[in-house]
Amino acid sequence: MLCLRITSVDYAPDDLYRQTPFDAKILRKIPGSDRPDYWLARLLNPIHWLQDGRELEISYLVLAARWADTQISAGIRQLPIGIAYVTDPSLMDDEALDFDKCKYVAVGVAEDAAHSSL
Repeated sequence: MLCLRITSVDYAPDDLYRQTPFDAKILRKIPGSDRPDYWLARLLNPIHWLQDGRELEISYLVLAARWADTQISAGIRQLPIGIAYVTDPSLMDDEALDFDKCKYVAVGVAEDAAHSSL
């Protein structure tokens, strides 16, 4: 299974910058109402997110390639992606992406962890 390394983030919560780079294992594709190619991923090490004065532990992400004609796949390098935290774990069992169960948090750059230079 594909493992991505998120090497950098932008437009992100302050706490995410300090936890980058991080790795996430792609689990499966999940269609959204606006596009068919979102991906559910499990973080290899949870991310800690300060939200409304509480620290939450994030274990799953929703990822998507940001540019038309690009996609998350084996061998990618320096691919701009959108990153959302899964805020309701029941999303992991859903057949389609429910935007109410995740929170968009950042733009990132990803690469295939097997080919990562870090």
